[in-house]
Amino acid sequence: MITLNEELLIASGGVRRVYRHPENPKICIKVDARKDGRGAGVTLAEACLFEQLMEQRDQLDFVAISNYRGRIETNFGFGAMFDLITDEITGRPSQILMKMLEDEPQFIETNRFKTALKRFRHDLVQEAVLCRDLRPWNICVQKLEDGDLRLTLIDGVGHARKKWFEHIPLFVQIKMHYYFFSKYIYPGKRLHEFYTKRSSRYSWKPGPMLSKGLDQQKKSDENL
Repeated sequence: MITLNEELLIASGGVRRVYRHPENPKICIKVDARKDGRGAGVTLAEACLFEQLMEQRDQLDFVAISNYRGRIETNFGFGAMFDLITDEITGRPSQILMKMLEDEPQFIETNRFKTALKRFRHDLVQEAVLCRDLRPWNICVQKLEDGDLRLTLIDGVGHARKKWFEHIPLFVQIKMHYYFFSKYIYPGKRLHEFYTKRSSRYSWKPGPMLSKGLDQQKKSDENL
């Protein structure tokens, strides 16, 4: 069993908490926020889904989705390990898109974001994996060493109501291309709508691991 503590907490949401692995800084661990009631068991369900997907893909890594790295037992119960998305220069956990919208709404109008969004859209459609929730709080914005951005889906994979065609790649690609992107994050004006009209649904909170990085970034910006 591995021990997680408050200092390792990256962020918490409505039903889960995410920690940095204490022995491997490239891995994060998701655990249920509560043992009973709303959200209990979601982490195990997600692990089972990814194990099924990886078997179907012959263990081929995803490009636009954070990769699953196995199960682990923690002091908070069952945990699922995933690649931790970090900014290449600082090594700190990358920020979610919703937080970027909150801090700098005009960010999504920049060319580097639009380029990253088009690449994300292309790669996620090519993955041919049905995703139920592409809202901004489930997308991580990674800052690359060359100044470019990479978007990665860190939650919201799978769709219980659409399982009948999840094994037909063409149907999944059509669904992802024409429904989810048009409904949630494409075109860009819908991102503004999420920040201005739907932020009340947003329960994400940064933990000490991420807050420390945000404070350091703020000080760095003030010194420029």
